[in-house]
Amino acid sequence: MVRLKGLGLNFCQIADQITAVGGGNAQAMTALPVGVQFPLGYRISAQGCHKAYRRAMRREPALAVEEHRRLDTARLEEMIFALQPGLRRGEPRWVEAAVKVLALKSKLLGLESPHRVEMTRGESAPLTVEQFRTLGRMAERAAAQNEDKDEDDQ
Repeated sequence: MVRLKGLGLNFCQIADQITAVGGGNAQAMTALPVGVQFPLGYRISAQGCHKAYRRAMRREPALAVEEHRRLDTARLEEMIFALQPGLRRGEPRWVEAAVKVLALKSKLLGLESPHRVEMTRGESAPLTVEQFRTLGRMAERAAAQNEDKDEDDQ
């Protein structure tokens, strides 16, 4: 799936391809691991592909994640290049699209400036450091439980 994403396919296209391969209606684009067999009537949704992709990216070494970041950056640069004719003419929709692409590239590369966030509770009173730490621990536990639940659903 990571390779299919690297080819520029979206999750709907990946889901369709995997479902077709699982049903024996298409040839796999990459070699399947030895012993992999799909159950009769196998289907996967775009959402299921997205969840599996995110789990795979969390397990990937930092170098593989950096490679995906490089590929996505190159794609975003191609998009900006493709928008150049409309930008030169000053067409507002093209300018808006370019701004969105540049914002996405900035976010992908971690170039966004940090936003000031003040943690408050109820009546806008600032949280104490201890209250903030307690809320952080609670959020981490909830996230871990949700992640375990997602893995059990697969």
